[in-house]
Amino acid sequence: MFYGTFIEESDFCPRMMFGNFFHESCKPILFVFLPQHYMDVIHHNIIKMKAIYRLPFFLAIVVVFFCVRVMAQQPIVTPIAGNSLVNDYIAQHLVYSQADLEQNNSGKVVVGFHLDVAGNSSGHHVVSSFSEAASPVALDMVKKILWEPALRQGRIVDADCEYEVTFSAKSYRRYWKRHERVAIPLTLESDTSYRIFQVRELEEVATPYFADGRNFGQYIAEELHFPEAARASEVQGVVRLHFVIETDGSVSNITIKKSVGAGCDNEAIRLMQNTHWIPAVKNGKYVRSHYQQDITFQIGNRNYQDGNSY
Repeated sequence: MFYGTFIEESDFCPRMMFGNFFHESCKPILFVFLPQHYMDVIHHNIIKMKAIYRLPFFLAIVVVFFCVRVMAQQPIVTPIAGNSLVNDYIAQHLVYSQADLEQNNSGKVVVGFHLDVAGNSSGHHVVSSFSEAASPVALDMVKKILWEPALRQGRIVDADCEYEVTFSAKSYRRYWKRHERVAIPLTLESDTSYRIFQVRELEEVATPYFADGRNFGQYIAEELHFPEAARASEVQGVVRLHFVIETDGSVSNITIKKSVGAGCDNEAIRLMQNTHWIPAVKNGKYVRSHYQQDITFQIGNRNYQDGNSY
């Protein structure tokens, strides 16, 4: 526990540290916000020091402990999908302006927002940005992220948070040299509220889209790679994924609701990350929607089970 420690002038005062220079301003009590046992150690070492070194040493110690204290008070904020999958999503769907690409502009956009005790985010705004064109892109990305409630010292709290979106022209070019863009035939306007709808609220549910004409079952049968660890251990079962289908047909906020392990969970996530969808429809517009998908891992038989919004 941190509390104020009083140090008597007879034990430790400005005159002891700096001679007579601060004698007139010397106060009988110095109040320092540090733990008592740390103050005992610091006091012992300061007394042994030459006077000229006492102030720098003391101030350095106070700054270090103040920084540690401040860091301990910062909330811990985590996306429900985890930082790695969020980074993957941003890499896949980040839009770089042509002007920034031509000028090789790279940097960060910091987005601020408020997170309530239920994990709902609001009040998104750009705190700082390296590029005017990048600001709305970063803002859109962060608004799509679903969050766990913020934690401070193990307790769920309301919190004002910040999230950095990094733009790297070099990484952007490298990514799209290795990947092929998929043009999804979207014909409707998109809802801009960022609300996520349940299946009972939809006029049309989202459907998988494959440019080569395959259906979802064919995609799984052809693209699923049964993990060697699972095969060696004869691990089988159903991985259940929950995710959000965005208004642009991308898949975000993937979470595992039923795990198999032995590499099967990661393979199921990989398969889902690489899919594209015709978004759900509500009031004549494309909307964000929840979706659930089961993928079965069975030795000797690649399979999947029909997914559904929920």
